[in-house]
Amino acid sequence: MKCLIFSDSHNYTAHMSRALRLHKDAEIVFFLGDGLSDIDEIGYSYSAVKFLLVRGNCDFRMVALGEIVQKTAEIEISGKRIVYTHGDLYGAKYGTAGLEKLARDRNADIVLFGHTHEPELKYFGDGEEPFYLFNPGSISSGRGSYGILTLTEGQEPLFSHGNFL
Repeated sequence: MKCLIFSDSHNYTAHMSRALRLHKDAEIVFFLGDGLSDIDEIGYSYSAVKFLLVRGNCDFRMVALGEIVQKTAEIEISGKRIVYTHGDLYGAKYGTAGLEKLARDRNADIVLFGHTHEPELKYFGDGEEPFYLFNPGSISSGRGSYGILTLTEGQEPLFSHGNFL
């Protein structure tokens, strides 16, 4: 299953629309906050795609696409527990310690986060329960950074970053 991951659109939807057009096979979009109104603008145009949303520190509304949106949520897809959050509640701008704790507390295989505007992928495999931290970067930046996550039952997740340089 192919998932697109966007964060920090900050009232700019062009790069999200472009990524959705380029990745027509994407079944899920994770939106990691700071631009919920942008999701309302484009989400209804892509009704075949499931949008999973969380609020960011700049989101002053709690509803998008007709649903109440939490600050942190989780889902299981293809046998992987995915926790997704904006990152502000876990000190993402100051390091990954809070996100690592979140992963361990929720028994996550993957934690998706934004907030820093910088693409990042870290693997923590030295503990009993290995996990990944993945930040797609900011979709509103000049390069329009976003994430691609491919999940297949029984296999390790595949992560990549896309942009529009």
